[in-house]
Amino acid sequence: MSRKVVPPRIVLLLTGLALVLFLTVAVVLVVAAVLGAMGDEVGRRVLHWVALGCGIPLAVDLICLVMALGVNSLSETEPPEGE
Repeated sequence: MSRKVVPPRIVLLLTGLALVLFLTVAVVLVVAAVLGAMGDEVGRRVLHWVALGCGIPLAVDLICLVMALGVNSLSETEPPEGE
């Protein structure tokens, strides 16, 4: 029986945070496109920077999630039966 190195709550938190950040970036970019189509260039630029500001934590969160799942996967390997 193997023990999880990264608790399931942390994996759940990282997954939920990734979903929320992804949706936030998508909504902000859609609103930026709408503002750009309406002729509000300043609003479009500001929202692009806001989307970038949400995209960087999204990338960090996804890297942490992949690392957590990889560590958990490695901890589940069983030793050979001869030992």
